[in-house]
Amino acid sequence: MRVVLIFIFFLPFVFLSQSETKTTTTVAIYEGDTVLYDELPAVPVGFGAEDFWKNYYHAKLFVPKVYYYAILVKELSDKYDADIELLTSNRARKKYIKKAKKNLKEEFSEDIKQMSVTRSFYLVKLIERETDKMAYTLLEEYLGKTKAKLWQGISRLGGADLKRKYDPQGDDGYIELVVREIEDGKLKYEDHSPKTEEGKAVMEKRKRRKKNQKRKK
Repeated sequence: MRVVLIFIFFLPFVFLSQSETKTTTTVAIYEGDTVLYDELPAVPVGFGAEDFWKNYYHAKLFVPKVYYYAILVKELSDKYDADIELLTSNRARKKYIKKAKKNLKEEFSEDIKQMSVTRSFYLVKLIERETDKMAYTLLEEYLGKTKAKLWQGISRLGGADLKRKYDPQGDDGYIELVVREIEDGKLKYEDHSPKTEEGKAVMEKRKRRKKNQKRKK
């Protein structure tokens, strides 16, 4: 089980994201935020152009706001998993996981508590992307089958499905497009300072890794 599952516990799981996107021929506006239209990439197969671009510009407003958290979750998760693999006893693993849980609470809980449902929706999608698991699977592994079914029922009332895996080539193509723009340096995301020493360490390691990758190109 990935330690990152602990983090999911803090999310406002309700995917009751009842949002609307207002667009014009020149800008997309949502809750006071404005995004300029730039050169439009091709619409993935299976999408209606109008619906795709509404979703795309909505995601372009919110994905950059939560992308940092998804990165930090991924980096911490990888560290924890690697460390746990080196531990030889169940007692040592339990002790380590307890420490990791405390660190994750310190790192994320306050920010997540203040996060809107819309931002939480996109954050869960990004975490699904990074972990390659459905939100339902993550909930089931950490909270158990009963609570996972409960959250699935609640999410279905809001029109979402926790059992639907992140699909970059299909339903989540508009999110994937925004993420790739961020990764390619075409779109800036909101950066934050990690609150814990472990958070600072893994993000610093990530920066060094990215620099080395650029040098090799």
